[in-house]
Amino acid sequence: MFNMGNRKHRTYLIILLVSLAILLFTFFATDGLTGDKEFSEYTQEDWAIAILPLSIIAVSGVSTVVFSLIIIIPMMLMHPALDDYVSKRKFADIDSDTEFLVFDHNEFKRACCRSVPQNGVWIAIKEYDLKKRSWTILEEGRYIDNADDLLPILQKEYGYDEFKVFYPQN
Repeated sequence: MFNMGNRKHRTYLIILLVSLAILLFTFFATDGLTGDKEFSEYTQEDWAIAILPLSIIAVSGVSTVVFSLIIIIPMMLMHPALDDYVSKRKFADIDSDTEFLVFDHNEFKRACCRSVPQNGVWIAIKEYDLKKRSWTILEEGRYIDNADDLLPILQKEYGYDEFKVFYPQN
């Protein structure tokens, strides 16, 4: 799965964009070097001039294809797991007493919450593992005083950077 927060993924994307830019620049910048000659009319001097841009085009073309595949193939391999998650697992294993869910930005972490009159708000935090295709319990049965304290706790302890609140229909 491609993640802009991951340094390796950002590096792959930057290399892909740079090699694509070099490919396009070299292709269009050298387009008019030899004029409107037919291919059979090229001289030794024309080939000497054209060999450098052609080699740059070849290297940057191969680099563009390789880094495109490095980015695209893992996404294609994870597609069935993502499809399974979205269609079947996103709201699986939710207690009937759950009042609201809080998802992180990519919706692979969720906090199931319900109010308990004596103790405050009960939370259970789970994370979805795409490889195992199951929810992993990070913490279950924690009580906090009120719902306003929930978002700072999720942000500090579980790395939530954005919050999506969902109220299930019971």
